[in-house]
Amino acid sequence: MKTSLITILWACCLLLFAYSCNKTVTEHQGNNHPVPVDRGEAVGAVISKMIGPEGGFLQSMDGAIRIDIPVGAVSATTTFTLQPVSKTLAAATGTAYRLGPENINFQKDIKITMRYTSEDLVGTNENDLYMAYQDEEGYWHRAIQTNIDKVNRSLEVKTRHFSDWVVDRMFYIKADKSSVSAREEVKLIAYYSDVTGEDDLLSPLIIIPDKNMEEWFVNGPGIISNRKNATAIYTAPEVITEPQTVAVGARIKNMVSQRYPDRPGNSGLVIVQVPVELTPDEYFIWEFNGSSHAGLSLDAALLGTTSVLAGTGLTGSVNITLNATKPGSYDMGSSVTPDNFGLQVFLSGQLQVMYQGMYYVCNEPTPRYGKGKLTITRFGTIGGIIEGDLSATVYTLSSGCNYTSRQITGKFRLRRRA
Repeated sequence: MKTSLITILWACCLLLFAYSCNKTVTEHQGNNHPVPVDRGEAVGAVISKMIGPEGGFLQSMDGAIRIDIPVGAVSATTTFTLQPVSKTLAAATGTAYRLGPENINFQKDIKITMRYTSEDLVGTNENDLYMAYQDEEGYWHRAIQTNIDKVNRSLEVKTRHFSDWVVDRMFYIKADKSSVSAREEVKLIAYYSDVTGEDDLLSPLIIIPDKNMEEWFVNGPGIISNRKNATAIYTAPEVITEPQTVAVGARIKNMVSQRYPDRPGNSGLVIVQVPVELTPDEYFIWEFNGSSHAGLSLDAALLGTTSVLAGTGLTGSVNITLNATKPGSYDMGSSVTPDNFGLQVFLSGQLQVMYQGMYYVCNEPTPRYGKGKLTITRFGTIGGIIEGDLSATVYTLSSGCNYTSRQITGKFRLRRRA
């Protein structure tokens, strides 16, 4: 009897242990329970201002965040501060800020305004942006009543306490690459930042359930596998002839009800997308005389101390001679002068017209040069890549000593032949 009782007790313990282990795994895999995290570390200088009962404002140097303190918010002159800190909220974007003074309940609502940029919208959309704050225990909360000003690209909340604040994304796509070559793959994952409880606690990021994925799509060339899953693969086309950007996105269904009724976009469908740049192995493209041009025959070589870069297409050509052999930023001038570049632009047609980076003033024997900038971001050895961009004013003789000027901009990625 005693042996049987011990056996039963051991069995119960094993069952409890197994249940405990399964529960831990389930919670980890579900990943939907709010957890406290450490506060961010300071990454910038503190900005401070003394503001009294008469009210005032404090903002960052770049205007990315502004705090408006109304009359009567404080009863005595108070030091208000803001400081950039590292982000500890996984769904955050932009810069996080620590606002002070903390541990004070203000007597009136203080308005916090944070601006967002195009970079903050990559993989998400404006309807899914909120502001969030971290409490003293380390939990993040979504500020439900976040107003959106899409014209000025800003978010606004009112609060009576200060802590760490940041812009939070409800839905967004994460891509492991932003630029690919022919046949290269990009891994994409669709995420959701959930809110639980009456305190609007933010849970860790969760991957969108497959049942809520309507479909992945691409606006442009390339294909997507696993279209109905939260994790998908985009594959670039077999051939890329010129640089272009495609939008890869996801349609998410039956999760909009978890948005709040005062926010736009409650149509039952969420659409988020991320840009992917398609980069050919070689290209030379330019804008000139109101038209776009592309080189079909490309060349890049080093002749002595002069780098020669050329692109020839059906509508014209561009020839660059640079007196340098390394990455850098260069001015237009005489190509025999170190760290200067010369430029020739041809327009094809019934009569081929040539534009140059230099011109002459009547009765002056010495040429003058237009303003131009050539940036080389990569300068490879033979067989490697020379990459960069160009912006310049070029000239052609129209009559007598009169010249006509034109603007040219372009970018290139050329394989070095010599």
